[in-house]
Amino acid sequence: MRLSHRKHILFVALIALLGYAAFGCGNDQTTDTHTSSAETGHEGHNHAPGEHGQSAAPPAGYVAAVDWCAEHRVPESECTLCDPALVEKFKAANDWCAGHNLPESHCRLCNPGISFPQEAALSVRTTELAADEIHVSLYFRPNAAVCATNDALIQFASAQTAERTGLSVQQTRAALREGAIEAPAEVKFDETKASVITSTVPALVSRWLVAPGESVKEGDILAIVQSPEIAALEARLLSAYAAYDVQEKEIARFQSLKDRKLISDADFERQNALAEQTRAEYISLRGLLKSAGLNEADLDDIIEHRKVTNQFGLRAPASGLLVERIAQVGELLDAGRAFAMLADPSAMWIEASLTEQQLRQVEVGQTLTFASDGRGLDRIGGKIIWVSRVLDPHTRTGTVRARVIDPAHHLQAGEFGRAHIMSQDEHEVVLVPRDAVQWEGCCNVVFVREAPDRFRPRKVELIDGDGGYYQVTGGLHPGEDVVVNGAFLLKTELKKTSIGAGCCGLESAG
Repeated sequence: MRLSHRKHILFVALIALLGYAAFGCGNDQTTDTHTSSAETGHEGHNHAPGEHGQSAAPPAGYVAAVDWCAEHRVPESECTLCDPALVEKFKAANDWCAGHNLPESHCRLCNPGISFPQEAALSVRTTELAADEIHVSLYFRPNAAVCATNDALIQFASAQTAERTGLSVQQTRAALREGAIEAPAEVKFDETKASVITSTVPALVSRWLVAPGESVKEGDILAIVQSPEIAALEARLLSAYAAYDVQEKEIARFQSLKDRKLISDADFERQNALAEQTRAEYISLRGLLKSAGLNEADLDDIIEHRKVTNQFGLRAPASGLLVERIAQVGELLDAGRAFAMLADPSAMWIEASLTEQQLRQVEVGQTLTFASDGRGLDRIGGKIIWVSRVLDPHTRTGTVRARVIDPAHHLQAGEFGRAHIMSQDEHEVVLVPRDAVQWEGCCNVVFVREAPDRFRPRKVELIDGDGGYYQVTGGLHPGEDVVVNGAFLLKTELKKTSIGAGCCGLESAG
């Protein structure tokens, strides 16, 4: 076909070499769909995993022994859509749904509960085949055992046509596999940089001065608090200070008398012991008031002005962010109850719950990534700082703690998600560019270049990777050429033919 205008418009022709066998239904799916070596010009071509040639092993999960048409979800030997010649047989047996043009025993619209023995066999066989395979990451959809693009082939009209489409290929390469451990996790504040504000006396908040989310400095007053016991402590402080002040003056006088040998050493020691006793009581009361919530300046002000009150300012013990006001205004809290919480929002921990087997694979210093349930696939990095050696007696899991290393993480304490821990092992994988991988409806595929004008979709088993690459554990060999730019175009043409639309070889205007 020649176009009416002179622009170079490029077309891709997808050619099925053996009819419906190219699309995974109709004929036997193990039929060789490769052109002969004389046609291709490539003798002794070795098929890589995932191809369905006579000299190639079927891909992981492929079950040739099951009589099943995956495209139409019925036994392939009875599929009237693939083999119209079977229609009369079903009509003769009075097994026909005229409304949907299907056998009544195949019509899932009229009979939603239809189940075939082949489905159960296929499920069992697929499970058995997958048992020895590396587990695909949570973030990748698993491949179907059999799909409509099995044995498909994309054939351009010529090598020049393929070149004009702008397809670019890149060679795959080998690397050591990074194993992945996934577990439920929760974000928490770094406990070493968080403070719980309490008081050692029963007290109630009469007024909050700082709202949650505000930054405070050490010593700032957070709330005005009233306590029935604070006045008694302040009165005792004044009394202890008076006694301490008297004894300090007395010890100075006794020291002068001793120096002039007017008193004995024993008299001086008795007076010194009495002075130390009053000093200790005074210091003790200062400590009690500081633990209640006052600071040194508050205590000095009480002594200087000789004032006693049941009201005082609850001060911040450290700098940070007021993340929670626990006490309600007017609520009387017992001694030791928390009033509020301060934390450093830039310092977060990720705590993951791992099974006993997973814990053996994790060490301090490993990298952890966290994906929140509410943030899609966005991940935050962390470094493991602690691995529990004690299992919970009920869940039989242990805790792994990681420090968030991303300074702009925007995480929130209490956020739930999944922890992803990577570790290298001795197994080899193939690295493939991320843009080369396409989801074609039921499988993850890449397009392998077999010749300058010929490309074949190849199922691949994926796990996570770094940068612009995925790790492939099945379906590819190192050194194979895969399409990067233009992979989506090939997938589009592949989908057209898999549903029967197809396309034919076209030429661009010369």
